[in-house]
Amino acid sequence: MGKIVRNIKRPGGFKITDRAISFCEFRKGAKILDIGCGEGATVDYLINKGFEALGVDKNPTNAASQQNLTIGTAETLPFPNSSMDGIMMECSFNLMDNQQEVLKRCFEVLKPTGKLIISVMYARGKTKLENGCCIGRIVPKDEIIQKLETHGFFVKLFEDYSDELKTMWGQMIFDKGAKAFYCGLGLTPEKFKEMKCGYCLIVAQKCS
Repeated sequence: MGKIVRNIKRPGGFKITDRAISFCEFRKGAKILDIGCGEGATVDYLINKGFEALGVDKNPTNAASQQNLTIGTAETLPFPNSSMDGIMMECSFNLMDNQQEVLKRCFEVLKPTGKLIISVMYARGKTKLENGCCIGRIVPKDEIIQKLETHGFFVKLFEDYSDELKTMWGQMIFDKGAKAFYCGLGLTPEKFKEMKCGYCLIVAQKCS
């Protein structure tokens, strides 16, 4: 019997997860790590699909009592080098303070030609958001790709899923009202409009 899959609150749900896994052509039993796994919804989902999925999260209340989940940080992943076929960061990369160290450690932990999957918000407008907000660092597509390439990755896929983000945020505005929505993000409507926040899927391969 498969594991119970928990509900998730991110753009596209598991639709984008499925697209990434399909594109990477992982074989059954492939070892996939989810960084920033929260309560382990994606980990359970991947296990149900026949993968050896593991998760890491720095919040012990999420990870302490569940099998396949480990307490740790993205900068110091507690896994052997060259041990993972794939690493996923879904809605978590933009929240990480030291992205350089995160990518360096991901490169070490991935097997040769291993895949790095990132689904993340990015800036499509005139301005970007470096920090100081609950949604993290929101920068243009080119900056994300350049950072990946600098740390030894080759980008194989970039797909825009901004409509999925609009749908999710539209429902939040409907439920809570526009004022509560913007206050919750810590942004003014003007800043939000200038940034033109989008959402994307990036699949990058470790250069051997």
